[in-house]
Amino acid sequence: MEGLQKTDYMPSTRFSIQKLAYVLICLCIVLSVLYIGSAFFVPLTFGILFAFMLKPLCDKVEHVFGNRVLAILITLLLVGFFIGGVFTFFFVRVSAVVSEADNIVQNLQDATVEVLNQCGAWFGLSARETSRYFDERFLNAVTEPFSILTSGLSASGYVIGNFFLAILYTFFFLLYRSAFRNFLIGQFRDSAQAEGEHTIKEVQHVASDYLSGMVTVMLVLGVLNSLGLWAIGIQYPLVWGFLGALLAVIPYVGTTLGGLLPLLYAIATTATFWQPAAVVILYSTVQFVEGNLITPKIVGNSVKINALAAVISLIFGAAFWGLAGLVLAIPILAMVRIIMDHIKPLKPIALLLSDDLYDHSDTFLTEYHKPEYRITSLFNKKDYILTQPWLTKTLKPSNTVSQPDAEVIPDPKTEKGDSDTGGE
Repeated sequence: MEGLQKTDYMPSTRFSIQKLAYVLICLCIVLSVLYIGSAFFVPLTFGILFAFMLKPLCDKVEHVFGNRVLAILITLLLVGFFIGGVFTFFFVRVSAVVSEADNIVQNLQDATVEVLNQCGAWFGLSARETSRYFDERFLNAVTEPFSILTSGLSASGYVIGNFFLAILYTFFFLLYRSAFRNFLIGQFRDSAQAEGEHTIKEVQHVASDYLSGMVTVMLVLGVLNSLGLWAIGIQYPLVWGFLGALLAVIPYVGTTLGGLLPLLYAIATTATFWQPAAVVILYSTVQFVEGNLITPKIVGNSVKINALAAVISLIFGAAFWGLAGLVLAIPILAMVRIIMDHIKPLKPIALLLSDDLYDHSDTFLTEYHKPEYRITSLFNKKDYILTQPWLTKTLKPSNTVSQPDAEVIPDPKTEKGDSDTGGE
């Protein structure tokens, strides 16, 4: 419309239900695709995570040899030799334990019968009734773990295939990391490219720090568990100690699972009551120290996720991708928190996920108490309102064609009548 200047319009924002619906629909589609295609996305996600974790080491090796492909191969071989050595150690030691499996099960059954007979006597049950009840329950209790083990072995080929696929993805992500990085930075405006590059570096640092922190935690837990089991007098202390340390990769759950096996072994192979009780006390103490001192100080400084957010992410990860979701939940949530911290409307959510939530709870009503920090601002739609509506009354269209006057068409009957009258 001619005659109107930009100053005659005032921008106005309003909440758009349409934008919210689009976001929710896209989110549901993405989650559905990730869930249905887990067989494809799980190794791909592990490949991305491994690439982030191994990038610092790969950069150092590449600086020495000057060839990226050679540096990636050397990095993967070093990591592979380390993991292979760990698994070889456990395979040899666990084989020795498995060779005694029959004696362990029989000893565990005898010890459990003795304990149940004592408990049954307290409730007035005879030894025969207690034994019959135990035989039914013990058979189910022993059969279930072996069925789980059998199913796990049958799926081991699938797990190994996914592992090698993840390694293949890792190789290519490390090889083309410069191209992927430039592609991501190129998606930002020129004014935001510096912040985008900084965000990518922070995500990479979180992944590498998480790896180094978890390795340190495993070593500390392995030493503590092994020394404690050796002092108690349990056989194979290194096996049980470092097995529990490796299971610590599953937060809040792995340490408990790692303590269950040496407890059963202690019940089956020792003739005293204090040794199994000491195993329970040992792992309870180590888990308390690990959860409140070791992990928060070593891993927590890099991940910076509070306990509530971690537990919720673990539950969601287990329900979404099973065991792989448990392992990936914490590092992925840490990366998502870093990304949210660089988006203004999502900064309050990043604070809700961080371990600084308790100390900075007032920030929501001070620094973040502004319209640009509200989640609803993501779904606002900008309109332009005419500030001078009187202009619409005075302005006339300039490029319109004038309508012609209406042509008067005489009525044929009238015309005929006139001619007849004139003839008379």
